Formats: sequence, C-alpha cells, structure tokens
Amino acid sequence: MTTTEFASGLLRTAITPRAGGGHRWTRSPGALAPAPFTPVDGELAAVLAGLAPEGGARLVPGRPVAGRQERTYDVTGSESLAGCLLRDGAHAGLEPAVRALGRALAALHTVTPPAGGARLATVSRGRVRLERWLAGDAPQLWAAQAGALLKDRLGPGRWATLRAWSAPSYAEDAENAENAENAKDTAGGGPEPLVVSHGAPGLGSLVVDPASGRAELLVGEDLCLGPWQRDLGWALGELVELSWQLGGDPRRWQGLSDALQEGYGRELSTTWHRHAAVRVALHLHDYIAYIGWHPAEFDRFTAFLTFLIDSAPAPTLEDTHVAAAPALTPGLSVPAGVEHR
Repeated sequence: MTTTEFASGLLRTAITPRAGGGHRWTRSPGALAPAPFTPVDGELAAVLAGLAPEGGARLVPGRPVAGRQERTYDVTGSESLAGCLLRDGAHAGLEPAVRALGRALAALHTVTPPAGGARLATVSRGRVRLERWLAGDAPQLWAAQAGALLKDRLGPGRWATLRAWSAPSYAEDAENAENAENAKDTAGGGPEPLVVSHGAPGLGSLVVDPASGRAELLVGEDLCLGPWQRDLGWALGELVELSWQLGGDPRRWQGLSDALQEGYGRELSTTWHRHAAVRVALHLHDYIAYIGWHPAEFDRFTAFLTFLIDSAPAPTLEDTHVAAAPALTPGLSVPAGVEHR
C-alpha cells in the first residue's frame, strides 16, 4: 500500500490506505514547530468521539503514539477539503461538506470539559504563533525580518489594527460586544462563556470522501477554550483567502460561506474581514517560517491584508471580488497538501 506524505516545518502528514478499508492519517509536529500538540485528555477525547451531530462531520480525536509525538486518525477518505478546493476550485458539490464542518463545530462548542481533566489553554497554538510574530518575537530570523517588513508596508494605522485584532484578549471584549448586537445572542446580551474549541479548524483538517459523501474532522492537536467566533472565523477566513487566491465564480464561494454558517447556526455578520485578516496574517507567517521566503508571495499577501484591513464591514464574501480588491493574478501559493489548517 502506498503512503502519501506531505511536510512543512510546522506539520508532517502521512496518509496510508488501511487493509480493511479507509485510511489512516498520521500527523506530527514539523521540525520547526514551536510547540507540541495539545496533550490528549482521554476522557475528553471519548466525549468528542461520541458526538454525533445530525448532518455534521464526525469528530475524530487523534490517538497518541507511544514514545512519539505522532497522532493517528482512522477515517474514510484520503483527501482534505483544502485539497479538493486547490484542485477543483469552489463548486456546489462541496457545500454539504462545508455545512457538515459548521455543524461539527457547533456540536463541539456544546461540550463541557470533564471535571478533573487537563486544563485547556485559552489561546490556541496558532494565535500564540501569530502574536509572537507580530510582537517581534518570532524564533526564525527570516520570519522576524518579514514581520518588520510587514509592519513597514502596512503603516502604523493598519499595523495597530492588525495587532489589536490578533491580541489574545481582543475576542473576549470585542467579540462579546458583537454578540450583544446579535439577535441570536443570549437574552442578557452579556459576555458569553468560552467554549471548548477546535483551535485550528482548517480546511486541511476536514477529510472528505466523495464516494460516500462522508466528512470527518480531525481534532485534538489544537484544542483550547475560546469564543465561538474564533473557530468559525478561522474556517471562514480560509474560504476568503482561497477565494482570493483561486478566483472563479464568486457565487460558488458565497455558497460555501453560507453553507458553513448555516451549518453552525450562527453568523459572523459583517465582521468576516477581521477574522479573515487574522487568518491570512497567520498563514503568511507560517508560509515564511515553515516553507520559505518568497518576495512575490509576501507582496501578494501584504496587498490582500491591506485590502481586508481597509475594507468596511461587508455582508458577503462576494465583495472580496469587486474592483476594490487587489488586482492580483490568482495563483496557488501553498503546495498541495502543505496546507490550510
């Protein structure tokens, strides 16, 4: 049986067919990863594995490998949603999988951590990487230099905005203020509690199987506590980024955005550009730190960040395709499989 492998300095992935059917995904931190995976809490993992959201993706907690930093996941498919989008672009046939992702996140966010279990961090590993980079504390020299250049290119105002949006404390204040204006919020309109969160629900972590229509969400590596908007905003941010990179019919991308939020049961309203900017900034860091420095890609991402920060709140992803968006030729800046996560 042939094993397919992908790797960056942040994450290694190997996909192997199983003799009885399906596939085993094995993931481990890359050689330059600044932090290990979130430790496995067996009781919490069992709760997550037992979730069965109607019409939602099955949550698949990773199983630790004794003596190694690896996690294994036994799933049906051999391809991620990110891989499908990079190969085929956006199309209506992917809406069920994206909707299933939204439902899986909604179910995850209802979980109560078992009493006496390991305490979860309130900031995901990805947000820690981003905050360190923007604070000028990136471990890699080339990433630190790119951060200084980004600060110069964005200018003081945009840089301050990005720093504020990315700050670990931002969501607890600003996102709850957003909640108070949302008709679906709790009757009191006050701050909502932090929820058990995926931490990095990227499109590369949603495994799809076109033959069966099954979608399965790999979970556990970045588990944390956080406002519900962070998980939903992470996934939506990746859709925004890919819609910019790949182009195509904006209505198809809008359909995927709608499916994600319909599946979750709540919307990010007009704040999608903030969530997209944070996700794009982190992806820019991860590309530079763990894949390599490419001036043309840096320029592309900086132009898109500028657009996202400058853009007024807008209700649909379709607005990212209007003339105000940076006029850049779409292109795949991420090698297939190395990934949106």
